[in-house]
Amino acid sequence: MEACSRQPLSAHSAEVDNAVVPQTDTKQSEREAAVRDWTARFGRRPPKNLSTVFMRRALSFEHQCAQSPALKRLSTRLQKDFKIDLKAGTARSDLAVGCHLVRQWNGRTYQVDVTADGFVLDGKSYRSLSAIAKKITGTNWSGPRFFGLNGRKAFVSDGAGGQR
Repeated sequence: MEACSRQPLSAHSAEVDNAVVPQTDTKQSEREAAVRDWTARFGRRPPKNLSTVFMRRALSFEHQCAQSPALKRLSTRLQKDFKIDLKAGTARSDLAVGCHLVRQWNGRTYQVDVTADGFVLDGKSYRSLSAIAKKITGTNWSGPRFFGLNGRKAFVSDGAGGQR
């Protein structure tokens, strides 16, 4: 077996190898590149606190959707089902304005009305069901889950005696 011989590095490559690149500069340039790619793909800058890792994963998924018609159809269907309200930055449910949600908690019945701007509980407006769930329980809850809107049919009154 032949012995490996090491070639001496040139003076230029030794200088490059000894150079110290600050970690923050590398991470900053990665983020800037991800923001550029995101803006090019989606036509707007990403939300301020979106991580670089998430942006790269989302861009990768978008690329996969472009390559696979079946994945593109699935993605489109899920987006329609979820109805993302990009301007508000929140996911909106398919509850119609005027719906009435009822939830019992610790012996009290809470009634929530669905409005065009969000939800109303005891005359006070809230932007999300999660904020209402936190107000009722004093702890963080998924609002749709708290009101039984996830995964299974829940009784939802339309305010006129009917239910959905």
